[in-house]
Amino acid sequence: MSNPTKLLIIAVGLALFLGPAIISAQDITEAVNLDENIQASDLGIGEPTILPDNPLYFLKNWGRGIQSFFTFNPIAKAELKEKFANEKLLELKKTIEQKKNQEVIKKAAENYQQGVERVKEQVKKIKEKAKENPKVDSFLNKFIHQQTLHQKLLQKLETQVPPEALGKIKEAREAHLERFHDVMLKLEDRAEVITEKLDKILEEQKGSGFKEFKNLEVLKNLEEKVPEQAKEAIQRAQENALKRLHGNLEKMSSEGQEKFNNYVEKISGAKEKHLEIIENLKLTQTITPGMSGIELKEKLGEGAVKLLERMEKKLEKEGKSENIDVRSRCPQWAAPGPNFCLNGRIIVEKDSAGCFSPPKCIIPGDIVCESSITCEVGYESYNTGERNNQGCPIKKCIKAGTDIIPPATGIIPPSTGVGRACIEIWKPVCGKNGKTYSNECFAKAAGMEIEDKGICKESKCPEIKCVRDPCPGEHLPNSTGCINCASPCNVPSLPNETPSLPNKPTQPGFCIQVIAPAISPEGICKEFPTPCDVPAGWKKVQKCPEVPSVGVPPATEPLTENGCCTPCDRVCNLESVVGCKRAVENGICEGWKVPCPCP
Repeated sequence: MSNPTKLLIIAVGLALFLGPAIISAQDITEAVNLDENIQASDLGIGEPTILPDNPLYFLKNWGRGIQSFFTFNPIAKAELKEKFANEKLLELKKTIEQKKNQEVIKKAAENYQQGVERVKEQVKKIKEKAKENPKVDSFLNKFIHQQTLHQKLLQKLETQVPPEALGKIKEAREAHLERFHDVMLKLEDRAEVITEKLDKILEEQKGSGFKEFKNLEVLKNLEEKVPEQAKEAIQRAQENALKRLHGNLEKMSSEGQEKFNNYVEKISGAKEKHLEIIENLKLTQTITPGMSGIELKEKLGEGAVKLLERMEKKLEKEGKSENIDVRSRCPQWAAPGPNFCLNGRIIVEKDSAGCFSPPKCIIPGDIVCESSITCEVGYESYNTGERNNQGCPIKKCIKAGTDIIPPATGIIPPSTGVGRACIEIWKPVCGKNGKTYSNECFAKAAGMEIEDKGICKESKCPEIKCVRDPCPGEHLPNSTGCINCASPCNVPSLPNETPSLPNKPTQPGFCIQVIAPAISPEGICKEFPTPCDVPAGWKKVQKCPEVPSVGVPPATEPLTENGCCTPCDRVCNLESVVGCKRAVENGICEGWKVPCPCP
């Protein structure tokens, strides 16, 4: 065989072997560009030809001023200001693509910020709400569409800008988020309508099959800026986008799911937020039961590990841009294996110094709703459209083929109370039982009071030790999930800070019906019918300690009026005088070793 023939065979073999990988990489690059490389046509404007460093740029601004002066309708003027902001954003993009010097880039970023501010100032002059004027509603829809595109492009530009100008681009993006929500909430104050608009606009935006991932990041950034009363509307939109993305991924082949992981690696944005979205996807209830759901979870787990590896690289790059050796001041950690925390949530926190904490696995204490119920042969399960007191859908069995009215669908209106479904968004809170819940709603659905916002840092349970270890019945959890020593264990030592029972209620005539043990100032422990019956000056405790029946010499000292043995160097085995009276009555006071605290 001649050498040319051999070379041809090798070339064909390499093409067949590498072809899919090359096509796959090309597909991913195209998907990323579709979702973040916003073009002038996407914003309804022409390509900019005169940039801020052009000597004739003042004429461009002069023309804008004349247009604005002769536009009198406040809505039309707001649309014109929005057009100018779009143009200035594309000017910024072009200065970065043409690798202009940092001063030109900074000037273009300042021009854009001023343009966005002028949109906000003009919208203040619009007196009507979207529900009152169709033209205001139309402007708001266009505004939301274009502003979400602004956010995507600004994040892309952060990866392309010279390190010296990175701070200015970040500042422009943060300022844009503020103006975005200011305008949106000025024109629309109905939470359910905001959710509907975001859903419709983001779903209809052009993009790749993975576009909802980038949409989720935009919504997360927006949620951080909006006032408290608008957060739930943004969270509902996030939940809906998350379900759309999860549904799309479930329908994809294994190769498509692998492409998604590669897409997440390449897309711009904050990798810690990307990790949070991946973890939300991982814990989202699967629509298609069986192996496809398990395989998707495993693929997402692999994607999470790849993200952890990228986060370290990104942090090092940011450190170089600021002339900081990040690795010298941040803890070193290696990304875990692919099956790490498959059934939990991977948490990585960023501290004030900009360092990522080592990844840890959190198992949320949320209530898990069953995806289906088992029915007899000839029957099938269906969703009634109702929810139980834990917020889970109520499902029933019905004869197969029976016509049923489908449950109501759409946006769940903001409300409070039992029976409401919880938003599947990660806003962790720590329960009083020391467990982390995905958000406040899940904690309430589980009947758990909230101790603090954020993940639980450490156990909330007091340390309880038994005199003799081990003993039968030890380490039983109490009503708060903490561990108690239980009889027939020896008397436990009292913790330094005994958990207090509920104080007397402010409403007269009402008291929690629960046995309330308490200790008097003299050390006598007694159980009262309710916390309200505990006398003033008594200290509430979890339980009165039991005194073991052991054979010891009878007490020779008499019992004083305050319940102490005399002399004061012979009392009981406890770290206080609790139980001393019972010890004397049982003839076992002598032989106990701790000093008496009585006067």
